[in-house]
Amino acid sequence: MHVDLALFEGDELLTRDSFRVGAAELSSFSPLFKITHKLGQEAADIVLSEFPTHVDLNTIVLKMPIHESSDWESIDMGRYSLAFWCRLDA
Repeated sequence: MHVDLALFEGDELLTRDSFRVGAAELSSFSPLFKITHKLGQEAADIVLSEFPTHVDLNTIVLKMPIHESSDWESIDMGRYSLAFWCRLDA
């Protein structure tokens, strides 16, 4: 599954990243956090961690169902929001 991810503070885009979630656990770094991900049977396990001190977030743990998004989806986290778009690999 391919995931596009965008972190906003209010209306300001802080970072946008894209990654492919597969069976092996992998980690990568965006400008603002570490992304660790692995594909499970029914969901992708995605962990966002190691935020800098000026970003008032700790660790975000997502169990993202394996699916194809029809539009951007988002999670409200107070003054931050996490938007994502999932695509199934062909």
